[in-house]
Amino acid sequence: MATSNRNAVMRQVEQIIRRLSSLSTLPEVAAGFLPHLTNGRINTPALSEIIESDPALTANILSLAQARGVTFTDGIPSVAEAVATLPPAVVRDAVLSIKIFQVFDAEYDPDRQRPLARKQMALHALAVACAARSIAELVLPERDRQLAFSAGLLHDIGKLALDEVMPKSFAKIVTEAKERGTSLSVVTQEHLGLDHTIIGKRLAEKWALPEEVIFAIWLQNNDPNVLREDLPRAKMALIVQLASLLARQCGIGQNGDFDAIPSSQETIRALGLNAEQVETLRNELSSQVAAKRDLLGFDIPGGLHVYCDRIAQTAAQLSQDHSQMARKSQSFAAEASQMSFIHEFLLSVTPPMSAIEVAVNFVTGFQKHYQAGSVCMYIQISSEDMFLDLICINDSGKIATSLIRLPAGTPAVPVILQDKFDLAGVVETAPWLLEQIELDMAEAIMAPLLTNGRAIGAVLFQQRIPVETEQLAPLLSVSTSIAANIIGMKLAAQKQSVLAERFAELLGRLRETRSDLAEVKALSGIAEMAAGAAHELNNPLAVISGRAQLLLDIETDENKKQMLTQIQQRTDEISEIITDLMTFARPGAPTRIILSLRELIDEALKRTAEKHGLSQVEANLEGIEMLGDVYVDREQMLTALGHVLSNALQSYKGDSGPITIRPAAQQVGEAAAFTIADQGGGMTPETLAKAFDPFFSDRPAGRKRGMGLAHARRLIHLNHGSIGLASQPEKGTTAMITLPRM
Repeated sequence: MATSNRNAVMRQVEQIIRRLSSLSTLPEVAAGFLPHLTNGRINTPALSEIIESDPALTANILSLAQARGVTFTDGIPSVAEAVATLPPAVVRDAVLSIKIFQVFDAEYDPDRQRPLARKQMALHALAVACAARSIAELVLPERDRQLAFSAGLLHDIGKLALDEVMPKSFAKIVTEAKERGTSLSVVTQEHLGLDHTIIGKRLAEKWALPEEVIFAIWLQNNDPNVLREDLPRAKMALIVQLASLLARQCGIGQNGDFDAIPSSQETIRALGLNAEQVETLRNELSSQVAAKRDLLGFDIPGGLHVYCDRIAQTAAQLSQDHSQMARKSQSFAAEASQMSFIHEFLLSVTPPMSAIEVAVNFVTGFQKHYQAGSVCMYIQISSEDMFLDLICINDSGKIATSLIRLPAGTPAVPVILQDKFDLAGVVETAPWLLEQIELDMAEAIMAPLLTNGRAIGAVLFQQRIPVETEQLAPLLSVSTSIAANIIGMKLAAQKQSVLAERFAELLGRLRETRSDLAEVKALSGIAEMAAGAAHELNNPLAVISGRAQLLLDIETDENKKQMLTQIQQRTDEISEIITDLMTFARPGAPTRIILSLRELIDEALKRTAEKHGLSQVEANLEGIEMLGDVYVDREQMLTALGHVLSNALQSYKGDSGPITIRPAAQQVGEAAAFTIADQGGGMTPETLAKAFDPFFSDRPAGRKRGMGLAHARRLIHLNHGSIGLASQPEKGTTAMITLPRM
């Protein structure tokens, strides 16, 4: 994916997520908490237990407690203390305002129709939360243990958010991760430019969740050796990391990761635990989750219908309170209308807000205070940015945010407005804006947003009150200057946050780098061994082969001739083994050229047929032409594809076929992705995990050396491609290959 398009996708995802005010809960959970809100009172203990077991309710209550300045004992936030401290009416309103997941969808059946059922995600979150609290009992002070439960419960809110705001795209990402046998984080990063941990971190920051929870959400997948070394609040992230691994090992719920479960040994050591303690935690986890599952009513038959019945009962009980609240709301609105615009705007700005959220507040207040028609504001994050964030509010008060593109060679703010504050007509100074704004702003006036001597954007508005420009300009100069400075500070903070995220991403890659280094060292060892073997064995082998040939030429006894022939064949095989080792360990540097992928596959099929003594390989090529050209070393790719095709043929009894080659369902970035699938014997999970290991083979001794797939992956990686396998016994194997286009 080109950098500009990748940035645009990231920004669009950020805008969508930014509008998310809360997560949804399941109807079964809602059916459980509604009885505790009726009869004119709130059953605080029972309600607290339900809230602290549900991600949506937990996030909502902790965020509300922060916004209302709740002071927690020892400074450690907890759901139970927040529910007990906040006014009952506030807790009730917060719980009732939570959205219910697809409650009125007549065809709602998550376990059957969705690739990743929401209830399964909720079960996984519960399992991680229970495991996190149990781990915390071993490694944290008592005051921090309940916070560990909340951190585990909320660790995947980034995934829940993606499922909430872009369900179709999220379903495709989950499906691709499943097909490729990889983690959801990898596929999300490829498609959206950022993974669910970053999205979860930003949501947690937006909702002002506890910092320990934010760090656990953000750093849960990082190398435990790095987290152990002086990173603040690292222990909570390590606890959540181990808890997630235990939940996956126990098979409780699903989280969308389809890769092999990573080893937990490093995390266990980093937390100072031993194997016996971890085994005890694993054995107790299922019963802990079962208790929470019963509490939330996950197994209640007809959960949707129960929820609908209870919401009707609750609505009747709350009608009188609603009337009273409506009267109070009218009173508050009347008082707020008397406040000045600048005072109102400054009070609306909170530390967790992003620059865009501050801009939304500003244009909303601007329209109200100045009695303007439609109002728009656009912001340029940096002087090199070709995409601008646009916020618009129309006459009816509807707000929309989007990205617009800055034409090449055009300044984001007209030159006449860059150095000092002034007002100008949009038509005369920035006609390119009118082409990208859906509202009719032809008569609009533009005012720059100036901060530290630089214009970071502008405000466009339709003037409705009869005020001369000379009178209006000084007023707008003050308000826009205040807005520009606050937005500028928010942009600077966001840049620092992005830099920190990139730093954490680099730290997270250390594990992969260490693995690659170990592989390089192993290959170096193979190379040294192969070079030594070649030096020591080639000369004796040549002598043996030559003597055998001489004896064969003069021998007349057929039995002895047969034995001499076998000696020659075996020496040739040993020589081939040495050659294979050298080729695998020390392949030549690729000479990459642009090639037709279809022609490359056709030639590989032809060579494979000759190798197996077939007139042709029984292969079905479906739509490969649409993938176009690739940029690879021709001979290396023919060798690699030949190994994959041979492996597919050998999965059948008799090396026959068929083999199906088609484009992959999802094309990733600037690469051609395709699959090579057979319907042969397939592989067990144990065999699949070792399929790319050199010398590994599940075939009878003497059949093959087990270098084919290892060699194929080596050559594909050298050419900046990738290969993965998915397989099921008796159903066949699918190789997923990507090759660079340029």
